[in-house]
Amino acid sequence: MRFIQFELRLLWQNKLFKWLMAAYLLAALLAIIWGQMGLQREYQQRAISEANYQAELADYKKDAPLAPYDSGYMSYYQFHPVWQKPSAWSALIQGERSEAATHTRVRLLGLQSQLSNTATGNIAAMPIGKLDLSFIWIYLMPLLIAALSLNLLAEEKASGRWSLLASQVANSGLLLTKKMLIAAGLLAMVNVLILLAAVVLTDIRFDGLWWQIAAILLAYQLCWFVITGWIISLQRSAIFNSLLFISLWIVFAFVLPGLAYLYQTQQQQPAEHVSMVFDQREYMHDSWDRDKQADFDVYLQDYPQWHTTESTLQKPFDWRWYYAMQHMSDVIVADAVNQFRDSRIHSHRFGETFAWLSPVMRVQYSMNRLADTDMLASQSFLDQVADYQQQLRDYFFQFYFFDQPFTAADFTKIPVFDYRPIVPNNALITLINLVIVGLFFIGLILLQTRRNRG
Repeated sequence: MRFIQFELRLLWQNKLFKWLMAAYLLAALLAIIWGQMGLQREYQQRAISEANYQAELADYKKDAPLAPYDSGYMSYYQFHPVWQKPSAWSALIQGERSEAATHTRVRLLGLQSQLSNTATGNIAAMPIGKLDLSFIWIYLMPLLIAALSLNLLAEEKASGRWSLLASQVANSGLLLTKKMLIAAGLLAMVNVLILLAAVVLTDIRFDGLWWQIAAILLAYQLCWFVITGWIISLQRSAIFNSLLFISLWIVFAFVLPGLAYLYQTQQQQPAEHVSMVFDQREYMHDSWDRDKQADFDVYLQDYPQWHTTESTLQKPFDWRWYYAMQHMSDVIVADAVNQFRDSRIHSHRFGETFAWLSPVMRVQYSMNRLADTDMLASQSFLDQVADYQQQLRDYFFQFYFFDQPFTAADFTKIPVFDYRPIVPNNALITLINLVIVGLFFIGLILLQTRRNRG
């Protein structure tokens, strides 16, 4: 107990330690506040979009009941808002939300063309990302750990205390381990304080998800302390320790993720996605010059649920044919859409597998998944948008194909988009990965300790 009190007194007298911990805590609190402000702005934008949508529907409702021909115009001009509703944790762990569209509008036209015209979020922030709490935890915290403990042995030797302390104990390595554990314990207390502040300042709840993120964070912190412990066990100069740590940090944080990213971008083949959109538009444009009745007959054969008492097009322009061809423009590129979707998921799975080599990648993937801000969430959103447009098609087509008027009561039955987040996560895999990395470096420490004694 006296040893702990003595070490705490030394740390408190260390101005660098106090400034670093204060700066780390302040940066984390600012990231929480900024993240929550950004989340509130997103909710405000959603509220404005919903209000405009309801106002547009109210204007159409004034003219109800609408004849099928008039309601066809409504489906052409009326956009329906869709929104990837963020989780409370997305304020702190933004993941890939800034790189993908999370709020857009769709109508009964070709879906893929609409999605390709959707803005991808904050484009200016995409090259560098956004400063959020996960960035501070994953990338800056290892540097803080290095500053707190990396040159601990060198500082003790420089102060002249090490020879005195080592002479009073049988195992100097155990003494050094205790000193590092005290620093680790203080940092763990600060991290728990940050997590508790997140509960107070945001909509995050003290639930199972909170415990999972806390466990991953503390395991990640301990992993980096073990890495610094191995570097210290080499008993080299302070400059060598710093260079070795920075080298490992660069490999884990940039080199390995960069290699994985290069492979992932090659697998996704964005050029094919652009070609797919071109094929869809070309099909729809060419349909104006083809035999409309023949195309409509083929559509009715493929979708018999829309057979009507009068399958012959009576006018030069018929909304039934128009929306049928818009649907078919999605159908002809369906295989390409599925291939692109599969390539995205495959590249993500590859990244998760490759993350076994890097604790930085592993924790990033895990936290993004827990916050529902990863690529899987983005793809799930796109899948749900496609399902929602099919709901709109099923709803509105019954008026066009069965010659039914659109009454005031029918406005209340228009399908509403409701995003459903993905439930599964990989928290357990992440903890296992961090334990394996930690045990690997503990093995290196034990091996180096034997060499030092020999």
